[in-house]
Amino acid sequence: IHIGKHTRPRILSKGISAQDGVNCYRGEVTIQPQADYARNHTQCDSLLLGGKCEANTFPYVNVKNPTATVEHEATASKVAEEQLFYLQARGLSPEEATKIIINGYCEEVFRHLPMEFAIEANRLLELKLEGCVG
Repeated sequence: IHIGKHTRPRILSKGISAQDGVNCYRGEVTIQPQADYARNHTQCDSLLLGGKCEANTFPYVNVKNPTATVEHEATASKVAEEQLFYLQARGLSPEEATKIIINGYCEEVFRHLPMEFAIEANRLLELKLEGCVG
């Protein structure tokens, strides 16, 4: 919710769908009438692991000030075969290669977390991906 003038947040959502999973982003941005020249950027990135999974974004935007700028972008991509080939050519198994790619994908979010949360998020990710990759 933008209340002040010249506010500039950046919302970053990263989702991973594996096997037949569904990843959904739902977010709301509201620009209040007094929030002159507010600018909001929302970025929703999804990584798809498998042929039956999907990713959806449902942004809700409520702009009450004509000077505001609101941006929303969404991407969905699969793990690239070239990336897997490159890592496997260096001796990694398909599972190890996929985990490295996923960790790189999540790094932008994990680096903003306190260390103990980042470690736990990484452990949870490993546990959830067990048997889904490779």
